[in-house]
Amino acid sequence: MTGKRAAIVAAGITLSLFLASCGEADEPAVATAATGGPAASASAAGGVVAAYVAMRRKWAACMREQGFDWPDPDAKGQFTISADTNRKWKADPRVGAAHEACKQFQTEVPAELEPELEPLTPEQIGWARDYAKCMRENGMPDWPDPDVNGRMPQDQGGGELTPQEQAANIRALQICEPVTQGRPKTTPDPNATYQG
Repeated sequence: MTGKRAAIVAAGITLSLFLASCGEADEPAVATAATGGPAASASAAGGVVAAYVAMRRKWAACMREQGFDWPDPDAKGQFTISADTNRKWKADPRVGAAHEACKQFQTEVPAELEPELEPLTPEQIGWARDYAKCMRENGMPDWPDPDVNGRMPQDQGGGELTPQEQAANIRALQICEPVTQGRPKTTPDPNATYQG
């Protein structure tokens, strides 16, 4: 069940991160005329970023092949998706299978594009813990706790989910999403249907 738990975490969190794509990253370092020193690192950083963006384009193309009208990424590999589309895709029972089909194009964000995350407040860390507990109470018994800083574990593997596990994952995400901002749990969308 460990591989499946990791896939569930990946299907939930990765989708949320891909769909949100709202963080801005700092620009890579640029060489100065006086020193010329950072030129090599700026060039290497540009190559790493270009390779990352190319993989994100392949991922978007794969998601379109799976039936999702996914946009191409911007120059930093981020996707711009409306809130309505985000909600629609989160509730789509095909999303887990689409992620599985396209997983070979998923790649980690390079350090050059990683925004520096502001530390979470003790209140936000509490919300992250409450979210993990909510997910476990609503059909995701293996959902991990956040680390001491309130961040979710990054070591998420793969594994194919059954249609029932996909449905449970989407249902739990709908119920628990408000908890991440300190609001009460909600009820899942009764119109969401899951095909097995």
